Amino acid sequence: MSHHSSNPDEDGRLHKAMQEMFGEFPDGKLNPDDAGQLPFLVGVENGHVVIQYPKPIAWLGMTPDEAIGMAEVLVKPGVQVDAKDLLVVLS
Repeated sequence: MSHHSSNPDEDGRLHKAMQEMFGEFPDGKLNPDDAGQLPFLVGVENGHVVIQYPKPIAWLGMTPDEAIGMAEVLVKPGVQVDAKDLLVVLS
């Protein structure tokens, strides 16, 4: 079972990253609803791998290379429960 929350970005890293890339579409717009790049944090909390986004999202699209990169980022803390937080930018 997975968990979720709507708590905000506590240390502001996601907010800062979001401001830096607002309106960026490195691979063009996927569809009319595409809002552009989205940073996220991956870390470990109480033995669970946690993905934190800077705002609510309905969907996430990425290139095949980005999907592989995201999988690699998720596997690392899954294997090393004591991993440090990682800031990830899919572009």
